[in-house]
Formats: sequence, C-alpha cells, structure tokens
Amino acid sequence: MIQISNLELKLGRREIFSKLNAQIARGEKVGIIGGEGAGKSTLLDIMAGRVPPTSGDVKISGEVLTVNGSVYADFSDLRKAEMSAVDKLKRKLRGLHDDEITLLLDEPTKNLEVDGIEWLINFLHEHTNLTAIIVSSDRYFLKQTCSRMIQLGSGQVAPVIINCAELLPKTPSGAVPIVLEAENLFKTRDGEPLFKDVSFTLRQGQKVAFVGRNELGKSKLLKALAVAFDGDETGGCLRGQIHFADGVKVFYMPRVYSGAAVKAELDKLAFGTANFLLLDNPTACLDLPTIEALEKSLVEFPGTIVFVDEDRAFVEAIANRIMDITTQGTVDRIATYEEFLANETVRLQIRDKYKR
Repeated sequence: MIQISNLELKLGRREIFSKLNAQIARGEKVGIIGGEGAGKSTLLDIMAGRVPPTSGDVKISGEVLTVNGSVYADFSDLRKAEMSAVDKLKRKLRGLHDDEITLLLDEPTKNLEVDGIEWLINFLHEHTNLTAIIVSSDRYFLKQTCSRMIQLGSGQVAPVIINCAELLPKTPSGAVPIVLEAENLFKTRDGEPLFKDVSFTLRQGQKVAFVGRNELGKSKLLKALAVAFDGDETGGCLRGQIHFADGVKVFYMPRVYSGAAVKAELDKLAFGTANFLLLDNPTACLDLPTIEALEKSLVEFPGTIVFVDEDRAFVEAIANRIMDITTQGTVDRIATYEEFLANETVRLQIRDKYKR
C-alpha cells in the first residue's frame, strides 16, 4: 500500500506540486501523467527515497524497485550488452515477489518494439498483486495497464497549428494526384542493407507510417526522401529513383533528442507552409499534452504525411497506410495500424521478410 499525504515540492521559488494526496492499494497499476516540468519523474524519485520533498510524506509498504528507459543500457559485459531490450527488461524483473514489491516504471516502453511492449503489458496483467506506478507518454500502454491516472499540473498546452500550402489539384479525370513515386530504393551501411527493393507511389492526402524492427532503416529512408526533394534524385541511395510531383512543398523534421529541440522543430513547422510532411519520431521527448495537441493538428492536416514514431496510439490516430520497412523489402497495406497488426496475411509476410 502507498499513502501520499500533503506532498509538496519546491525547487527554489518554483512550486512543482503541492497538497498532493493519494492512496494506492496493493496490486493497483496507476499512471502518472502531466506536462513537461510537472514533476512526474521527480515524484517517482521521492517515492524511491532519492529526493526529499519540501513537505509532506510518502509511506510505502515493502520494497521499492525502479525501472526506467535506461535499464536497457544497465548491463556492462559484452554478452548482456548484446541482449535485446526486452530480454534485458525481463532480466531486471525476474523473480519479483508480488506482495512485497512496489514497481516504479519511468517511461518503460522507450526502446521497446511492439512485441516487447506487449510482453510488459502481459507481465503487469499476470502479476495481479504487484503494485506499479507508471510514468509514461505512451497512451496505448497506459490504457492497457492502468486502472486510473494521477494528473500533475494543469495538463493544458498551446495547440500546434500547421499552415498547409496549396494542395495539388485533382487530375482531369477527378483522381487524387500522385505526389511521390519511389522505385527500387536500396541503401547499405558497412556492406549490409539498411533497406532494399523499396517501391511505392503516394497520393495526396495519404498519411503513411513507416513501422517495424528496422529502426535505422526507417529513419534513413525518411531522410533519403528529404534529400531527394532537395535535389538528389536518388536521395543518397546506391540505387533507385525518387520523384516528387511539381507543386509539392516538403517539410522534413529529423529526429532530435530533447524536448526543447522537438519544440523548436514544431515551431518551424507551425510557422512554415508545406503540403507534404516528413517527420522522424516527432513525439520523442514530448510530454503527453503536447503529443495530443500535435496529434490533433496532424489529423486535421489535409496534405500528405510520411512519418516514423514509436507511439502506437499516435500512429493509430494519424496513419491511413502502413509500411513495414525491412532489409528485404516492404510490407505495405492501406489500413490503420491496429488493422495492420491484426492481419494474418501481413503477419506472415513480415515473418518471411525478417527470416531472410
């Protein structure tokens, strides 16, 4: 059991939170949500005894174990370093005594692929007496694991506004215009393929998510499209062609690694004009309210989007076409992400690509 009583935290003159009261029963899984700087991770630090509060107290029965996104780098010897992220997580959580442990999870799904996230969800479901306090911006994970949420801060954020440039007109036959054609794209790194046999045609208004285990390949393909728009028709690929239609205006957002950098990129997007967006992990480092605001803006965006992102709920809300980018070609389907994941034919095709 956890009892939080009149908890207050101040950093200098800044009040992070105050008069926080909560009672969490044994076996509950509770999410902690809020905007950037609301004190979510700091609250976990207070619960773990690493940071003293300004006033108030937290009483926890039993042992406290903290797991955060960096757990996957916590193993120093070579054999452990070569383990997958989910195997390292399994090792960290091995042999827990449900009735004695309070598990503090800080962004636990970072660096986990879809299968790893599903394993963690099932782990928490199966350990019914294990108490878990979860800080995460992954709404799918929170929805699947938590019985309730504790909100820190106001949760309010200024909306992300995207001004779309003029769209391409329909063809004389009334068809939606083609905005991008890619043919036989192939790129290697150190002699190994990052992606190959990638061919697709995009029509205006399609919102395509690049998904799958090939993390580096997805981002490199996205960047190849951006480079091609800037004048290199092969996008830096060893083979293949990329052609954008006349009138297409591209905005490319590379992956960045801090909240401030993400918001700087979003400011460029909000004050620019484009009808085709290339976005590499736009939700990385963003808090939940900002992710929701960005999602709403992108859903309403009338142009074309190609993006990579680890947030399953974000992909599900935005994408109407899914492409799994493997080193042996693509699995491409016009569908939502959940439809794509649930399709047996898709699963067999993906399994075959990754076996090669």
